[in-house]
Amino acid sequence: MKKLFVIGAIAIGSIVSAFPFRSSCGTVFQINDWTTSQLTQAELKDTLSALNFNACGVHANIIIYSH
Repeated sequence: MKKLFVIGAIAIGSIVSAFPFRSSCGTVFQINDWTTSQLTQAELKDTLSALNFNACGVHANIIIYSH
């Protein structure tokens, strides 16, 4: 049972990937690529700015990302 769980976790981990988002106060979040692929660039910017506000208490002035 343990082997099946570990193999399943590895398989899921290889399918689902994430990118790191570092907030302005230094907190790092792993953002799911599937979630971001469903958003426009403007929606992604707003979402990351809101995440930064929740983590640090301020909205990010600049969000830099590359695709």
